[in-house]
Amino acid sequence: MENRYKTKIISYKEAATIAKRLHHDSKKIVFKTGCFDIFHIGHVRALRYCKSIGDILVVGLGSDKTLKALKGENRPVFSEKHRAELLATLECVDYVVILKEPLKGRIDHEKIISIICPTYYMLPPDDKALLLKQKIADKYGIKICLRKEMKGEFVSTTALLNKVILKNFT
Repeated sequence: MENRYKTKIISYKEAATIAKRLHHDSKKIVFKTGCFDIFHIGHVRALRYCKSIGDILVVGLGSDKTLKALKGENRPVFSEKHRAELLATLECVDYVVILKEPLKGRIDHEKIISIICPTYYMLPPDDKALLLKQKIADKYGIKICLRKEMKGEFVSTTALLNKVILKNFT
């Protein structure tokens, strides 16, 4: 991987240093989490929108361990290393942090939120953990932005995988 992309994949410690500088410079940080297991047009549109409302987009990437717990034994399809690299190559993504916090229900990123204190926390309105995430946002004075991602057959990794599997076995 080219060095310019590798530097976009950061640790929690690096995130703290970067966030401190960004806050000092009055930059608006947008935080978006996700699995990004099989990248599709819904991901692209969501990430571009996130970048459009702030100065810096930080993506919290679900770890392999978290995806397995949330999505099942056959997930992720691609490792966290590969998914992070893919995200880092996108122009609209400034930083990628692989979430290493233990999964508590459907939340694995409260610590990174406390570290970066983003201006905006981007969530879909149908997020299964919306109430818990609202409590976290309120705790750190972060504004939640709800944005319905586009509808369609190719905007969900799970739906896409089901379509591919069903098509191959029917």
